[in-house]
Amino acid sequence: MNLDTLYISRFILVCLLISGLKSYSQDTTYKFTLDTSFFTTVSLGPFQPRFNYIYHLPDKQDEQRYKKYSSLIGQQPTSKNHELYYLLACSLWELEKTVEAEKMFLTIINTNDKFFTSTYYHTSDIQGDKTKNTYGYGSFTSNYKNYAAIYLAKIYIEQKQFGKALQFLEDAVEKYRVTYTCGTGFQRQQDEYEFLYASCYEGLNRHKEVIDLLLPSCLERDDEIIITALRKTYTQKEIEEILKRAETSIKCSLDTFPSYSYQTSNYGTKKAKTDTLKYFSGTATITLFDRQIDMPVPRLEDGQRLTIEMLVKFFRESNFYIRLKGNT
Repeated sequence: MNLDTLYISRFILVCLLISGLKSYSQDTTYKFTLDTSFFTTVSLGPFQPRFNYIYHLPDKQDEQRYKKYSSLIGQQPTSKNHELYYLLACSLWELEKTVEAEKMFLTIINTNDKFFTSTYYHTSDIQGDKTKNTYGYGSFTSNYKNYAAIYLAKIYIEQKQFGKALQFLEDAVEKYRVTYTCGTGFQRQQDEYEFLYASCYEGLNRHKEVIDLLLPSCLERDDEIIITALRKTYTQKEIEEILKRAETSIKCSLDTFPSYSYQTSNYGTKKAKTDTLKYFSGTATITLFDRQIDMPVPRLEDGQRLTIEMLVKFFRESNFYIRLKGNT
């Protein structure tokens, strides 16, 4: 397992858990939909993913690694054991052995040895390519200090040492920079950075910075941090007035061309049937708390055209709206 594999695999596991929660609440007849307007139409229903990037998910490999290599905790990394050293630190984090994990991640940050200071380049997964890669297509770079700094930021957020956490986060983003050319990897990285910045800002009572950072994506996810920041900035009466005005601020631009999606029912059986859905989607904006943001567009059914009424309904059913109204 290389430098980035463990880091990405934890993220994938969380996505699978989220996916499982979503499918559990759906109809028992499986439906698969392929949307040709994927990049302009967001398929969002009542379920919206929880916005959280601090979690501990230990597995047997973490326990085995700790039992077999715990002697490394009190040692200095070498060119021969540096990758295992890093992976052990990650396992300690997952096992919530935070004191030991912090010690090892700080050692990685403070070392001047090339194996921890270098930035590694990984090419895409193409046939015949033997370079290490961890997912999908697209090249990316990796850096041990970037990941160590991210873990330290998480440790100090959990310990409510928000100033310290922010410093390590800024070092990860600027000093030990890593990049992704793959859209999936890039978006994962940006979402995690946003969550960690927002957690630090909220802990430091910098609510305006939280709002500026998180409001653009507030309708796409279940975000406790933005809710807390808004409630600490506005009264409940002000919030309800702003939400009411927001509904009338929604603007919609309808596509002049149709979009298509292909929906299969009874997938994998002899009764499988695929229907072609045709509809007119579009783009939309809404003004919230004196900021204009892009709205996610709900999934449309066959023959439907995007309307203001649909967008208002989507807005009212969002976790953001419901929680700010105090209905949960």
